[in-house]
Amino acid sequence: MIQNIKVDEDSMDRDENIHIRLEISRDPIDGGLNLLTRFNPNAPNFKQDENGFSWSPTKEEREFLNEAFGIIQKKY
Repeated sequence: MIQNIKVDEDSMDRDENIHIRLEISRDPIDGGLNLLTRFNPNAPNFKQDENGFSWSPTKEEREFLNEAFGIIQKKY
């Protein structure tokens, strides 16, 4: 069973420069944690075409990701 902890989307609306959602899940086989990033395809810093996609994180998105990685490192 994968356990998910989702970021409250209402809190994301408070910061206009964060256009991603993070999910933390536990791998059912090895028990490790996975940090998943979900992109908003309508965000101004997300581009997609026939060759793939490109994402240029905002300063706030980088800080958000760094904070999430920091939490995982402290706990595990």
